[in-house]
Amino acid sequence: MSYNEQETRFHLIDPVLRSKGYDDPQRIKMETPAPVDPIGAKGRRRKGSGRTDYLLCVQTDGRPHPLPVAVIEAKKESADPLEGMQQAKGYAKCDRFEIKYVYATNGHRYGAYDGFTRLQSGPHPVKDFSSHADLTASYTKATGIDLTAPESKMLFMADSPAWSQSRYYQDAAIRAAFEKILQCRNEGVSPRVLLSLATGSGKTIIATNLLWRLHEAEQLPKPVLFICDRDELREQAYTKLKAAFGDNVRMVKNVRGENAARNARIHIATYQTLGLDDKAQDFASFLTEHYEEDAFSVIIIDECHRSA
Repeated sequence: MSYNEQETRFHLIDPVLRSKGYDDPQRIKMETPAPVDPIGAKGRRRKGSGRTDYLLCVQTDGRPHPLPVAVIEAKKESADPLEGMQQAKGYAKCDRFEIKYVYATNGHRYGAYDGFTRLQSGPHPVKDFSSHADLTASYTKATGIDLTAPESKMLFMADSPAWSQSRYYQDAAIRAAFEKILQCRNEGVSPRVLLSLATGSGKTIIATNLLWRLHEAEQLPKPVLFICDRDELREQAYTKLKAAFGDNVRMVKNVRGENAARNARIHIATYQTLGLDDKAQDFASFLTEHYEEDAFSVIIIDECHRSA
């Protein structure tokens, strides 16, 4: 009598994963819920529970938070080892966890999909499954990111205590942004990232935790500028950012000829405040008067599709 899926995981898959170095809770997450796909104007809910059986993470010494890189979809022992491949690839297609490697297995053999090369292989004997060290090496080679370098710390930082219950796709969006930043730096170009998410998905919280992780990774030597195009968004950003950074967040405004945010770490401004909305001028008066060139480590533009 063959094992059902739960028994297959317990008796056949779990022992192999432990022997391959996935014996630390920071390296493997099980039954990770992810019921919503952040696609389209409002997102859509996936039919069924939408749980991933295993989420494999890369971990390096001294880094507080794991880096998800792979999912495994398990099926019962008698199933085709590739039966769960399409389901698992669907998690990757939806950028569910910003993972690049997908596996499916029946406990005896497994199939693999590489999101970098878009190639699928297998089935292979499950005893040949990639170890934690091999998975880390594969990710490092494919991305060109040295996970031991000081600047890569941003990939392993946790969210701010104020917004620590982030949704799975918010974490994925931040890590995708960091990968792009690190790759741009490797190529010697100025990093630019565009994040596009559905209405109500928490973009301001994403921006807040993105800045928090950069701060914790010591990647903000200069202040941050957060720009928006109306007062409502400015107030929203101020509330979210202040909860994380406290008095280090200030709104840009003229107070007796001085910039009220001049000593803050995070400056929140509208285009109007900076003078960027005045088409009659050849320069942005407040911006050029109160800020030097290259004054900021990071500039975040809220609702950038509406911006000039």
